[in-house]
Amino acid sequence: MIKKIFIVFLACLGLNLSYSQGSSNLEFLQKEIPKEQVYLHLNSSLLFSGEKLLYKFYSLNAETQKFSKLSKVGWVVLVNSDKEIVFQHKLNLEEGQSYSDFFIPSDLQSGAYKILGYTSWMLNAEENYFEQDIQILNPYQKSNEGLVIQENPASTSENNARESVADLDLKLNKASFSTREKVVLNVGNTSDMLGDFSISVRRIDSFNKPTLLKSTNFHKLYENKSWNFSDNFILPEVRGSLISGRVSANENSVLKSKNLIVSFPGEESQVNIVSIDDKGEFSFIINKELAVEELLLQLTDYSQDDYSVELFPTTQPDFTSLNFKKPVVQTGFKDYILEKSIDNQIENAYSATKADRTVFPADDGYFFGEKLLKFNLDDYTRFPEVTQTFVEIIESGRVKRNQDGTHSIMVRNQNINGEFTLPALLIVDGVVVQNHDKLVSFDAERIESIGILRSKYFFGPAIYQGVVVVETKDGDFPDAFRESYIKSKLVAKAQIPKKYYSPNYKTEELNRIPDYRTQLWWNPNLDLGDSANEISFYISDLKGKFEINLQGFTKQGQPVSIIKTFSVE
Repeated sequence: MIKKIFIVFLACLGLNLSYSQGSSNLEFLQKEIPKEQVYLHLNSSLLFSGEKLLYKFYSLNAETQKFSKLSKVGWVVLVNSDKEIVFQHKLNLEEGQSYSDFFIPSDLQSGAYKILGYTSWMLNAEENYFEQDIQILNPYQKSNEGLVIQENPASTSENNARESVADLDLKLNKASFSTREKVVLNVGNTSDMLGDFSISVRRIDSFNKPTLLKSTNFHKLYENKSWNFSDNFILPEVRGSLISGRVSANENSVLKSKNLIVSFPGEESQVNIVSIDDKGEFSFIINKELAVEELLLQLTDYSQDDYSVELFPTTQPDFTSLNFKKPVVQTGFKDYILEKSIDNQIENAYSATKADRTVFPADDGYFFGEKLLKFNLDDYTRFPEVTQTFVEIIESGRVKRNQDGTHSIMVRNQNINGEFTLPALLIVDGVVVQNHDKLVSFDAERIESIGILRSKYFFGPAIYQGVVVVETKDGDFPDAFRESYIKSKLVAKAQIPKKYYSPNYKTEELNRIPDYRTQLWWNPNLDLGDSANEISFYISDLKGKFEINLQGFTKQGQPVSIIKTFSVE
């Protein structure tokens, strides 16, 4: 099995097999396949309930420090002091990068946490992940078991300075600002600053908190890591998220099909058919962004509910070696904690006005989409039954009544020299429907469109005589089509990108809207190479000392870390 996986892996990478034939697989993996390192730029290491933990994910080639093109999937987890996962995010990587956030809920206990970032490929080495201490303060809870309370307050503001390997400077239009005033950043020497960067602007809390790792010093996390490849080595996700599982026949029955249909409701580009090996195991790759978490699985040409499907769990880091230290909070900060909690509640009350904009992924559609003859039923006189609809509207398609009383959806061949005699492949809202009677009895008023493909369709190892694609008005694969032999499973979908809100007091009517933002600006995709783009943001109604934290890497692999402070009076 390991040899087969290894060859497939090399083929995915487009590498020459000749080297591995003359050397051991272990030696080849150790020397020739790029190792990866992950860096997370965070907006803060101390967060209150009601705030967002924001992060930018950078995956780098461990040797060159340039952005890694190996893994297409990244993982981020937040772990509490009991070594339990609070959240786990899957990220689709573009040029080794992605970003997301996590809202700190009011039921999350105060205490010490760890945020880890990694790719699956990195887990072939022990404790080989990005690790950063995080402290969470929940002022709404009664118990403070996760905290150390001290009587005497102390000033603990960090003195951070500019630290940049590349030739880059950051200047502000002023040293001190007023509330709701515009701040303009000027970045000097940007002509050679091609790369990818992220920036956080946030008010400084006078709390003892963990020091955030910078892009210039995170490498110490990966010193002396020993990679260990064995028969159970973890494949890099070079084309997308790898899903594996097993089909088992119930009791003494025998598995009667060697093919498994994979579908995601509403996801046209993900319909697939995969082979099942002699052990009942299968695997496939999700190479596109998903808008749903539900995965539907069914055996081909089989309608009995006498089998089960299990998905293998995603490999996770070993948390046993993680050490946690309780946060220290001085009682003298009681008033400040109360004030900040009120500010957070006010901000969340106006969250609809200041909402981040989610950038939902666009489904690429079926690969045969351009050849699909599509009928939008609202463009025609509606008929209550599907059979009538095919007769009156759907050219080159028909409903055939079989001798046993069942029905089959048929397509007329575009080649006039040979008529199709077998049922077409029927797909409803991205899910293969093998029981065509389900469509015949479905309410035609709930159908948005019907598409016809009038040619042979090679679907995995099977060949179908045409395809019929049905889209319902809701597009969610109605319950009327679900069968007991269709197994429903949940898979982790990748985080959906966002455009984070930042007010513009020059163009927006916000005079009557309070602004108590601690996080003034967060931009995970800062472009420093375009001098035409003005880098600016607006101050909130809060006064105090604020920090600009810029992190990232140039295209040549040089880390850039700049930290600058300013005052609001």
